[in-house]
Amino acid sequence: MSVGIHLTTTSLLITHIPDSSLVPLSCSSGSEECPPVLSCLYIGISVVALPLNILVVWAIWPQVRGSYGLSVFVISLLLASLMESAVLAFGAAYTSGILKLGSLACSIVFVIPGFTRRIATTFVVCMFVLRYLAVAHPIKYRKFCLGWIRWLISLFVWLIAIVLSIVETYLITGKTNLCFPDYNMEPETAILDLLFSFLFGLIPLVILTTFWVLICCALKNSPSVTTGQQTRIRTLLMLVVLGFALFFGPINGIQGYQSILLLFGQSPSLLKKDLLLPYQILFTLNGFSLILPPLFYAYSCGEVKERLKGLFSKCNRDACE
Repeated sequence: MSVGIHLTTTSLLITHIPDSSLVPLSCSSGSEECPPVLSCLYIGISVVALPLNILVVWAIWPQVRGSYGLSVFVISLLLASLMESAVLAFGAAYTSGILKLGSLACSIVFVIPGFTRRIATTFVVCMFVLRYLAVAHPIKYRKFCLGWIRWLISLFVWLIAIVLSIVETYLITGKTNLCFPDYNMEPETAILDLLFSFLFGLIPLVILTTFWVLICCALKNSPSVTTGQQTRIRTLLMLVVLGFALFFGPINGIQGYQSILLLFGQSPSLLKKDLLLPYQILFTLNGFSLILPPLFYAYSCGEVKERLKGLFSKCNRDACE
């Protein structure tokens, strides 16, 4: 057995090791030492997402300091993606058997992916609402352009997400055998998981779709927006809605489904047998969403694009000298 890295606390000395049944796929079926496919994907996503998010955070930061546009919400979305990208590296080490975590560290790593998904979902909804106000109610939008209002909203969202995660941590501490939520089947959190699947899955999807329709209608009645701009805005926002449905819908759907079955007395072991692989695949699919926000803003935001071009041009000049 390979020697693992131990992260424990003085008060919580329970060491959690990965359940071998959680990694049924391997990169090579003929080698027991080969890391599982899921771990390979976690590493790949983390390697790509970390630098992308860091670069775009750097590029958009001047707008945040100036409290301009949607940048305050965007930076929160990117920071959430950055946080989960870092945790995916821990997930890869954990599912590969390299990393062992103490009980407290286990609980923290366990809740971070859900915490960041809730942050990302909420800020995407906030940005759609703000975009609608900009098109349909420009006077109200100008009020939201005041930096302190958007900073206050951002702070409130982060605090609510932290409180929910503390509650989740309290419920699972010492009760879960896992330290990375690529499979989550805890009867103690079934009600909370069901609530989360609705609040941060189905309901936001309905809200985003509704506001996309409202924005499209408002654009038609806006004489200051050209036809080309209307098409671009509609297309970009439609891609956001479709991306949310693809990456956040399935994982929340299966989480809600298994929570309902647990509440109706279904055996966790039977659910694990039926839903283990689908859950892991959807969890990994959700991980790819960490790459999309920085790419989206690098493409759609002219200021970010120009700053990144300037950075790369400077790097090329320095390399040639």
